Amino acid sequence: MKYTIKVTRPEYWQEIHDTLCQRGSPDIRIPQREVECCDEKEHSPTRGTFELESDEVELLKTHEKIEWIELCPTCNPDAYPKPEPATARFGSNVKIYRDLDIYGPPGIATAGELNRTTWALPRTGIQTNGDFWAGVTGNPPVKFGDVTYTLTGANVDIVIHDSGVSQYHPEFIKSDGTSRVSDIVLDGPYYIDPDYFNTNGFTYTKPDGRTGITTASAEAWWENGANRSAEFASIGTVSIPATYTAARAVGDRLDGVNSLTSSHGTACASLAAGKTYGLAFEANIWNLPGISDNVSMGIEANYDLLKIFHKHKPVNSETGVKNPTVANGSWGYQAAFYGGSVVSYKFRGTTGTFNGNVATTDLVTAMKNGLNNQILFAYKSWSTSSRSNSIDTAANEMMAEGVIYVAAAGNNNQRLGIGATDPDRLNYMSDNYFGTTDPRAEFPAGTVPCNHRDWMNPQGIGFDSGTDFHPVICVGAMDEFILSDYRERQASYSNNGPGIDLWAPADETIAATSTGRNQNYQRQDDTRFYDRSFNGTSAAAPVAAGLIALYMESRPSSSSLDVKTWLNSHATQEVGTDLYQDDDAVDTNTAYWTGSYNLRGASTRIAYNPYTVTPPDPDPDPDPDPDPDPDPPAALDNDVLLAFQGVAMTGITISR
Repeated sequence: MKYTIKVTRPEYWQEIHDTLCQRGSPDIRIPQREVECCDEKEHSPTRGTFELESDEVELLKTHEKIEWIELCPTCNPDAYPKPEPATARFGSNVKIYRDLDIYGPPGIATAGELNRTTWALPRTGIQTNGDFWAGVTGNPPVKFGDVTYTLTGANVDIVIHDSGVSQYHPEFIKSDGTSRVSDIVLDGPYYIDPDYFNTNGFTYTKPDGRTGITTASAEAWWENGANRSAEFASIGTVSIPATYTAARAVGDRLDGVNSLTSSHGTACASLAAGKTYGLAFEANIWNLPGISDNVSMGIEANYDLLKIFHKHKPVNSETGVKNPTVANGSWGYQAAFYGGSVVSYKFRGTTGTFNGNVATTDLVTAMKNGLNNQILFAYKSWSTSSRSNSIDTAANEMMAEGVIYVAAAGNNNQRLGIGATDPDRLNYMSDNYFGTTDPRAEFPAGTVPCNHRDWMNPQGIGFDSGTDFHPVICVGAMDEFILSDYRERQASYSNNGPGIDLWAPADETIAATSTGRNQNYQRQDDTRFYDRSFNGTSAAAPVAAGLIALYMESRPSSSSLDVKTWLNSHATQEVGTDLYQDDDAVDTNTAYWTGSYNLRGASTRIAYNPYTVTPPDPDPDPDPDPDPDPDPPAALDNDVLLAFQGVAMTGITISR
């Protein structure tokens, strides 16, 4: 079997590697044979993968220079749970229309749909909701207006670490007809090492006129240092699955027909950097699929690819520095139990068991009953760890290189603690659904952590225990609903707690979709393409990623600490509970854990774009669409759609 080993310090790596790979070591804990190193991981200073027997593994675990050894998650994917996309609490697209049910865009495009946009753009451009939606309660009606901008995300690389992005969707097409979407596996090598491909004749012209490289040469570049320029020969290799093709990862036809099996990544890309839906509408969009079996690319390999891509990208001749990398991860790992499970737990220092479907009688059962479920056939699920040292270490190495990572908080209505003194830091529950164990000593066999960011992936990657600092930006989801007293609130499913760095618009956003997937609303600019209704913390994270890309455009060398400092000082508004709902703030009440609109210690910081201005609430404009909706609602009540008309519209002024 293939096992990955990590040594405790980089200076021990060569010693352990060489001792394993030769016969006759005097150390009885080292196999007395020549062990094959099947993946050198030259890009990593402390880890590699070897062919080992189970008894050899147990001996190696006792070696003081080996930090951990585990089944290689890339080689043995079935031994680990798969990450789940953070789409909404149901784990699939369901009809939660709210205002979209009444005033949603027509299914067939009409003239008034050319430059529609999502409510995320105007909402991030105001300090409080009343600055644009004054006097509005319930589900906000359609409004018309404009936003201004001073930054566009130009010269920033936004990586959509997700399920694949449909590169020829009109939301990503520039005025010259070319797409802003590239793929890290298929286009990254040419971005990093163009001379190699030009010299060897491995280039071709893509359907939109851009230069591409052949799939075989791109994959060979990643897999073998001999298939590169000498400058990059020793930067490390990553195995690329045979299923990885343009058709399956980004689509290869101008009409949008492709082999993508999910629209999730396309929607995220549009909310971060789409031309009418995203804040960073001139950013470079890079595709990195990891949560879809469509290309069989595991998360460990994703992190290694992203690390190498970021570390070795060229200096931008326009700016004189390398483009910053802002990655969006709208997904997370889940654990779960069945209604009939006997669940072991630790909760704020107490341990015991409960039955999965038992009613609320105390804080423990209140905590578990307050959770949503994102896993098919499970009773309750929660956001948790990867259960893999290899995946976590790859992620930490990536973060150490300076990638700015934005993560969806998750859709479990789960409290996320943060800080060494948080009372929920060592909470755990049995993972009776996947039957997995977190590898860290803090968690007994069969259990995985819950309720704290230190252990989560991707929300907790790069954590520095010495400074108690989390570099990842963790984003909670805002509901589009406005209470009768004009307060806003979190989406009922959103994870919450002090581990939330900021809230961003999420519920009922309009976003781009992949052809053949979730085709809710036809596009007017190209009727072969569609948009979709999108929600969840999956939608909140890319809104924040687009906002952060604007900052990185102006400060391309900024660190994660710089970004968080900027978010707290300039790019969020702390509105307080007078303007943001918090039903129960007392953590000794069962309702604190079971309620759907409790912040549980989260701040009321809402994303704010300091590089734009949304004008005050204008007088209602008439609908510019001359074609009436063929299916008007029988009764309006308060269920109305926000379809704010905004950025980059023909005939509407954009301030730069």
